[in-house]
Amino acid sequence: MTTPLLRQVGKTDPSTLEDLLLIMAKNMEHSLIEAGATPGKDYSIHDLYTWSTPFALEVFKKSDAITYAVEF
Repeated sequence: MTTPLLRQVGKTDPSTLEDLLLIMAKNMEHSLIEAGATPGKDYSIHDLYTWSTPFALEVFKKSDAITYAVEF
């Protein structure tokens, strides 16, 4: 079994930008693994976030319900 680069996360809130971005990156990684890509060889965590950012930002811009964290 292939071990993904992004760890499994528990609860996420897709109405926040940071969780939406994580969800998009996780979906992208899942698709890459299903297509036969090797984590760490064919792509990096940086790649996943670079590729998923435009999609997450489009959703973020079009939604009135999306927020962002103000403290961590």
